[in-house]
Amino acid sequence: MAELSSDARVRILATGLTTYPDVTVVCGSMEGAPEDPEAVANPVLLVEVLSDSTEAYDRGAKAAHFRRIPSLQEYVFVSQGETRIEVFRRTGATRWELTEGRGGERVELASLGVSLEVGAVFQDPPTA
Repeated sequence: MAELSSDARVRILATGLTTYPDVTVVCGSMEGAPEDPEAVANPVLLVEVLSDSTEAYDRGAKAAHFRRIPSLQEYVFVSQGETRIEVFRRTGATRWELTEGRGGERVELASLGVSLEVGAVFQDPPTA
């Protein structure tokens, strides 16, 4: 499994969009796009941290592109305005299920076999 930073390009072959999610996870070997071998074409999980300036695009057009990636099992939205994480999980060829978690709750990332305590994601990291 490889977790890539926000510098990783993801190419949606079905639509031709190249984009930079905040987090990209690939399980197994990474596949490049034929026209851009450095871009990831087979993510399993994508994460977007929502901001006021990008939320409408991330939830709308960008998510519609994500749903066209055959390897994608989940995409995640992390709110900046409140303690909330939304996980969209593929349940069929064209079906997606939303699970929402808030502070004190857990969200499951089935594609990775882990669950996260939502409040912990929002805590400041400890200082050295």
